[in-house]
Amino acid sequence: MSTKKKNRGRQPIRLCVCCGREAPKSDMFRIVVLPDGKAETDEGVDETGKKKGRGAYICRKLSCIDKAYSDGIIGEKTKEESYAYLTGYALQLIAIAMKAGRIASGEFSGEESIKSNTAGLVIIAQDASDNTKEKFINKCKYYRIPYILFSDKTTLGNILGKNERSVVAVKDVDFSTKVLNIFGGNE
Repeated sequence: MSTKKKNRGRQPIRLCVCCGREAPKSDMFRIVVLPDGKAETDEGVDETGKKKGRGAYICRKLSCIDKAYSDGIIGEKTKEESYAYLTGYALQLIAIAMKAGRIASGEFSGEESIKSNTAGLVIIAQDASDNTKEKFINKCKYYRIPYILFSDKTTLGNILGKNERSVVAVKDVDFSTKVLNIFGGNE
């Protein structure tokens, strides 16, 4: 059997330079690093995987980015690029979940998803009113559903193709897990 046939369907495995976790290449993102270990100031995040320079991989987690910055592996510019990249990635996941019909958006639908225990994750807009934040945080804690404070009402609404949304409930386990891995989360 040829090598191509034997390796068909396998994903390449990479090692995170921050936490040391091995994971499929698709679960990480690449940064370009100088020979002395410092991130290239002109390059930073390499979304294509084809930029010149020595590459290093980091988990798609804010905690790994913070650790890479505190350890001096990446600079301030690369940290900001990485945060923007992960924010965009999370918004893409939410948009895909919406297209798959696995989102309940708005306060009423979000509350129904929480009460019926179909929500795997609740996303609360950071600029939502204090009463809305408190109400949904308390409901999530009571029903033991993870939640995050993320983005703003306008962005959440636009990504879903709707008006402003203060609350978005993700009803799919896989999408919920991927978004929670990025931001951490509360339970």
